[in-house]
Amino acid sequence: MFATTTRFAPLPAGAVSAAGSVTFPRGYRAEGVHSGLKRRRRDVGVLRSEVPAVSAAFYTTNRAAAAPVLLTRDEGANGAFQAVVVNAANANACTGPRGELDARRMRDLTAELLGLPPERVAVSSTGVIGEPLPMAVIEKGIRRASAGISEDGGEHFAAAIRTTDRSEKQGALSVAVRGGEVRLGFAAKGAGMIAPNMATTLCFVTCDAAVPHVDWRAMLSAGVQRSFNRITVDAQESTNDMVLGLANGASGIALRDGDVERLAEALHAGLLAMALAVVADGEGSTTTVRLRVTGADSASEAERVARAVADSPLVKTSIYGRDANWGRVVQAAGMVLSADGDGPLACDVAFDGLTIARRSMPVGLDESDELRLLEALSAPELDLSVNLHRGRSVSVVYFSDLTHEYVRVNAGART
Repeated sequence: MFATTTRFAPLPAGAVSAAGSVTFPRGYRAEGVHSGLKRRRRDVGVLRSEVPAVSAAFYTTNRAAAAPVLLTRDEGANGAFQAVVVNAANANACTGPRGELDARRMRDLTAELLGLPPERVAVSSTGVIGEPLPMAVIEKGIRRASAGISEDGGEHFAAAIRTTDRSEKQGALSVAVRGGEVRLGFAAKGAGMIAPNMATTLCFVTCDAAVPHVDWRAMLSAGVQRSFNRITVDAQESTNDMVLGLANGASGIALRDGDVERLAEALHAGLLAMALAVVADGEGSTTTVRLRVTGADSASEAERVARAVADSPLVKTSIYGRDANWGRVVQAAGMVLSADGDGPLACDVAFDGLTIARRSMPVGLDESDELRLLEALSAPELDLSVNLHRGRSVSVVYFSDLTHEYVRVNAGART
């Protein structure tokens, strides 16, 4: 079952949640082991398809991209990856030529142990920036994980990719198509340094349908745009972001007619559930907020306003304090709109459908409204809507509140 449930990512018709992770689809094996990068937890993982697969991968756009991202993006068999090796606790970012050699060694050793061409193996790292990898420890972990991969190793793999995550992010779906059942598996990590593009996350998706590469890339790209590219915790883009999806055809089922659309809908729901699990785990987060900005005069304006509100520390802390401070929402929206002479901002603000400001002025609330508002703010998920009354464009962003715990975690990130 999915490690998290959310009302914001309902499953489409024909998709059913299943027990498992990235090895739930047929033809995949994985393992995650404790090598010593962390004190006690698993920290090196290997995932492979037993047969050739089509793949699609999406990476951070940060100019300080880590060595494993650069190697995988620039030299890997994009479109034909068959395996991935991952380490936690060390990002191998900003580590210069040594970091490049270490990422290559991770790839080549894994390829050798799995009997694959090196370019078919993706490399991913996550953790502290600027520290060299302890390669003796890494190599030990790769050897153990590669030797132990199995159809039951998906949950171990999901555990091995975590850093400051409080919870594992994994799940599986069974999807009914015309030829029978195809399967999807998911494993992700992320809690802090979360903002587009992709948030600071690693996410690995497996599928056993026979999907043409062009269709697989298109549906994964669309799913990422609507999930990982729509979340924020702290407006900081990571050096190591990677979403990698494999489809190996091991089910023997080729998609036809409306099957591609049906699988794409299930894939989107799974990716959104993973992305929202990242937000819910946002290094001290207590509330996940779905923000819907409507009435903008352009798509770019809707996006700017949504990001300004979602990334506002004043908005985020007021939600943590269960304070329906709509003035902070209006302030954040107004500061990014150009002063183009068309009058002051007059927007509506609503929490879980209850309008508390209309045309940027307060709405009188009775006692039952106040109770309803408190109940909405006390729930783990909150709907926040802002209508700008300027046009017809819309933007949706998911974000977390900001708590004391976020400061504690990040004040000692290297220690």
